[in-house]
Amino acid sequence: MLKYKNIAFLLALLVLSVSCSTKNDLEAFKNAAYHLERIEAVRVNGIDLMAKKSPEDFSFSEAATLFSAFSQNTLKTTSTLALHVDLGEENQDRTMTITQLKWQLLVDDQQAASGIVQEPVELKNGLNTISVSSPVTFVEENGRADLNKLLQLATLLNQEEGKRPNVTLQIKPTIQTSVGPFELPAFINLKP
Repeated sequence: MLKYKNIAFLLALLVLSVSCSTKNDLEAFKNAAYHLERIEAVRVNGIDLMAKKSPEDFSFSEAATLFSAFSQNTLKTTSTLALHVDLGEENQDRTMTITQLKWQLLVDDQQAASGIVQEPVELKNGLNTISVSSPVTFVEENGRADLNKLLQLATLLNQEEGKRPNVTLQIKPTIQTSVGPFELPAFINLKP
């Protein structure tokens, strides 16, 4: 009987230490400061948006491709982002695997587009270069997405600082923990 109590006690200690470690990891990444340093590449349905400064920069075939995908809400983006994560000095050696990442783009505090990244991404303290691929869903008005919003977003990346509307990128990660995946309860703003 004493042997079973010792085993139960050891298992309880193991579970407690794993849950404490998981809680500490979650707290470190939940309370981290996230700063989007730069966007290195953005391609939507194969079209390089970083090379576009105005609607006139789109060829007829590019516009037709985007319009078709946009009208069917089947846009897909691939991006390379430079994301700085500041975990604080006490957490510098931690890494976290993000198994799923919901995101949304707000323009002047109104949701313009959203998506979800399904590939795992590993984040660490410091600068992270992340390549992500995600479908893009635009907010609809009167049952249809507005093509002008797509063109505004397409040219937004290259506008001068003072001419840009207030743009906020928010993320809501699902983090792999020792007890399974855990989705953070709220979106995190990425500071530009």
